[in-house]
Amino acid sequence: MKMNDWNEQKIMDYLNGINQYTSGFGVDRARKLLEGLGHPEKNLKVIHVAGTNGKGSVCAYLSSVLTCAGYRVGLFTSPHLVDVRERIQIGETLVGIDDFLSAFTRVYEVEKQIQREDPQFELAYFDYFLGIAFLVFQEKQVDFVVMETGLGGRLDATNAVQCPILSVITTISLEHTAILGDTITKIAGEKAGIIKPDIPVVYCADNPESTEVIENHAKCCKSRAVAVREKDYEIMKNTGKDIAFSVHNEYYKNDCFSIATAAPYQVMNAVIALTAVAVIEKVCGQAFSFQNISDGLRQMRWPGRMEEIMPGVYVDGAHNPQGIAAFVQAVNEICTQKREQEAILLFSAVSDKDFKHMIQMIEGCRCFSTVLITQTGGSRQLSKEEIAEQFHTGQNIFLKVFDSPAEAFAYGRTHQRGLMFCAGSLYLAGDIKSYLREQE
Repeated sequence: MKMNDWNEQKIMDYLNGINQYTSGFGVDRARKLLEGLGHPEKNLKVIHVAGTNGKGSVCAYLSSVLTCAGYRVGLFTSPHLVDVRERIQIGETLVGIDDFLSAFTRVYEVEKQIQREDPQFELAYFDYFLGIAFLVFQEKQVDFVVMETGLGGRLDATNAVQCPILSVITTISLEHTAILGDTITKIAGEKAGIIKPDIPVVYCADNPESTEVIENHAKCCKSRAVAVREKDYEIMKNTGKDIAFSVHNEYYKNDCFSIATAAPYQVMNAVIALTAVAVIEKVCGQAFSFQNISDGLRQMRWPGRMEEIMPGVYVDGAHNPQGIAAFVQAVNEICTQKREQEAILLFSAVSDKDFKHMIQMIEGCRCFSTVLITQTGGSRQLSKEEIAEQFHTGQNIFLKVFDSPAEAFAYGRTHQRGLMFCAGSLYLAGDIKSYLREQE
């Protein structure tokens, strides 16, 4: 197709028709793509973030702090909830549609050029967005790029970036075991694959198995490893809307900060970001004022992560056992602070997640008196009946099943007397936010 033949709808249809996965490794495809694009990533200061949970939030905190400090920041994350352009932002602004279309056509042309020499070459869905992002960030001359991995790290398309200024690894748990390995050690090895020679890495050291792997990998790369542990911070107050906490490590001496969330798990993500900012200061020789850092943390809003979308209604993208464990902790905290003893849960999950374990954790949360079940996720969809079968009705939980997230959400709002939570999948979070947008 010629460049003039493209329009917004045709491009969106084309992207939606691309395979999520294709042959070969993402890192190899991305290397060829970036070379064909003239290596737009080479003159950018890239902060590369991997992990199982929290990496999107850490990216958002970093972007917010750097933006508050006056820098132009390119943010590349996934997945999106409603609009594909959520994946590529400058500051808090989604990439403009004209810039998106222009960059898309360039990536499309390069793919066709490569295919003339290698007919088997085919970009995956994620690869397209990576190429688009770097073209936009180069064109807009951003000062920093905060980049989240798609899947894993070592073989991920984002790992084609050879010279980041910093690597960051958040919490690690069992996920995508068929691809990344069936142990924490194996998965940590994949995540640690983003560490580059002589480039520092900031990492979450809450698991001895993953910590050992990351530290050994950093040592082999002669990279400075900066650990972030739970003992580095203390939560001082959780109001149910905001959390105040103090940090004490080699960079902060009992400094106090606040974040606009009731979710305790976000404190670790914020401290990882704080530590990363301190390391960036050393690497780049740039100073960030305490006010910039404090404002950046407090102003950050990350859609779909314990987000209060309307009074008393929260959407959280927790989609694996570790995420659900943190979600349940946050629910208990919010219910306590708001003095609510019962809440409604709208739940769904996709087929490649450990949903049985997730449901066991949910049943252990005594706050939920009603659970509404639906299905989401397109080709990864798990039937509502299969989800419902895993709940034990003897747990004093009223269970009701719905064909769609919209129906379930509408029912929940009608019957809500206290709080309502929605969790289990980022697809579900996106469905709910799309439904609310349609109602406006």
